[in-house]
Amino acid sequence: MIKIIEKLALLPTKIRRFCRPTEFEAAIRSSVSGKQGCIQHSKTQKVVLVQCVEDLYYYGLFGKICSALKPSQEIRVEQFVLRSASVGECVSFRQFIYFRLVINRLLNIKWTRLYRVFCDRVGYSCSDLKSPFADAFDLWRALLVWKKLDNREELSNLTIDGVAVGDLVNDTFIRFKPAATVDLKDIYLMLVIWQAHCDIRRAKKYFSRVKPVLFFTSYSTYVQHGIAVRVALNEGARVFAFGNFQELSKELSLTDWMHTKDPLTYAERFLRMENQGEKLASAESALSVRLNGGIDRATTYMKQSAYHETEVMTVDVRGAVVVFLHDFFDSPNGYYDMVFPDFWEWIIFTINTLEENGIRFLIKPHPNQIELSDETLNNLKRRFPSANFVSQNITNKQLVSGGAVCAVTAFGTVAHEMAYLGIPTIACARHPHISFDFCVTAGNRSEYAEALISAPTLKPDQAEMRRQSLRFYYMHNLNLDPEEMQLRDALLAFRSHCGKATTAGTGEKLADELENIAMLPAFQTWVERWRYIFHAPVV
Repeated sequence: MIKIIEKLALLPTKIRRFCRPTEFEAAIRSSVSGKQGCIQHSKTQKVVLVQCVEDLYYYGLFGKICSALKPSQEIRVEQFVLRSASVGECVSFRQFIYFRLVINRLLNIKWTRLYRVFCDRVGYSCSDLKSPFADAFDLWRALLVWKKLDNREELSNLTIDGVAVGDLVNDTFIRFKPAATVDLKDIYLMLVIWQAHCDIRRAKKYFSRVKPVLFFTSYSTYVQHGIAVRVALNEGARVFAFGNFQELSKELSLTDWMHTKDPLTYAERFLRMENQGEKLASAESALSVRLNGGIDRATTYMKQSAYHETEVMTVDVRGAVVVFLHDFFDSPNGYYDMVFPDFWEWIIFTINTLEENGIRFLIKPHPNQIELSDETLNNLKRRFPSANFVSQNITNKQLVSGGAVCAVTAFGTVAHEMAYLGIPTIACARHPHISFDFCVTAGNRSEYAEALISAPTLKPDQAEMRRQSLRFYYMHNLNLDPEEMQLRDALLAFRSHCGKATTAGTGEKLADELENIAMLPAFQTWVERWRYIFHAPVV
């Protein structure tokens, strides 16, 4: 009994420590403070909604943007608190309750306090408990939906109150269960559908009542991000996403709500440009950094380059098709028109097709897959004992020089890399290379199977593939004016440094770096654009 009392006595201290900002968070907090005295809330104020992302990069970036907008007393900044699902929360009912009622609460306290230095109040939260009867009703609705699901297609096409959510529910289950594929009978799927119902109700209530002019979000995938984005667009808000690595921000729309960069017109736009030779030369110079084992601007998210050679290749690659695996727990719907609901079904279909048609192939794991992928990879090896797996340490250049004839991916960046090296690729989604010919893109499973069967016989023009690869690289990564390029590179460096902030004194350096970003001309141009949206007359 005494020990229990002692633990309870220490609980407030532990909670304070849990909620206390780290050195890095505190340093950035001091840099982004945007309070302009006591602001009186009124119906005439125009509102910007900011996603309360638990990430130093977005915290600093959103803080600097909002601090720049705050001098206008007609603007009110509100938080969207998105935390709901947590990885591994479904291990047990006790674990689920612990995460939802304890961990989520504590993290929300910490991060809403941090965002409060430039936000006026919380707009709405994905995990509030203010409407227990409405939540219970949504649970009943979710249970009915879940029980009626007979196949994956029904899940993909799931719509709740006019909002398409099937892809978001599918990807959220995969990421947070975590699991390589969705089990329609798993009760956690019902809980994700329940969360989707609750999020749609809360989002519709908020956006229809408050009608924010701007909504800043990190990503547009998963239930937590995607539902708010889609409801906001339906209600007429201007939505800007900051989740891709090619630009500061992308404005989303009802016809394009993915945070990934729109690639559909890359090829035709490049052909209308002047000085194409210079542009190809700059692309080749940048791409060569990656192909020689470095991390270029487009792959700063990777821990290690796929071209960093550390192992001698002993497997025979001559005449083989190489299948490049994805991270099984990443979002399979990060791009439009993905033929398969997840990377597990994709690889099962791919291997079965290749084996049934006697096509020799090798499988290469993703070079930056998370630890959970090891178990899934072992399951794949047990299911296909005759399949040949090549070490992830073997570089793609080694595979090409060894005699590989074709690459297979769902939508990976490997496509333009292999094209530059003279190897065609087969894909099955609206990937970034969609407007170029070096990648055969299937629109359904039948087309995908036909493409795989023809893989060993593809004989493309290697010189043309190389040119198109460089055109793609330029359009995707370098098609920015000098000021935008300067801002993009500074943001990439800041993002990388935020992810590696571990040593004492780093916080002040991050704050200084953020201050320098806010002073860049392109950053100021973006702020002026958002300020104009606030003050533009409503049409």
